[in-house]
Amino acid sequence: MASKKTSDRPPAVRGETIRSSLRDALCRHPATARELSSLVGVMEKDIANHLEHLERSLRRGSERLVVDPARCLRCDFVFRKRNKLTRPSSCPQCGGERIDAPTFSIR
Repeated sequence: MASKKTSDRPPAVRGETIRSSLRDALCRHPATARELSSLVGVMEKDIANHLEHLERSLRRGSERLVVDPARCLRCDFVFRKRNKLTRPSSCPQCGGERIDAPTFSIR
């Protein structure tokens, strides 16, 4: 059986945790999951999980994770009641798939 080679690159060296990097980035300015992914250096699909944990950690203090909800670019439907931190795949009102991603910040 052949072994799988995952990568030729060594793992990234981090001076701080992913969540503390996310916290620092969100304290500076609002960002989408894609922007956070490039800033922190993790895959975009993993950002939502890290944000959920960060949100729980922030509850202990005075800061809060603020989510500016996703919006359909076709009919302007706003996903206000959505609890998931990921971008919706389609609009329930018009069925459009051009969705503006939610924006996150810390206040």
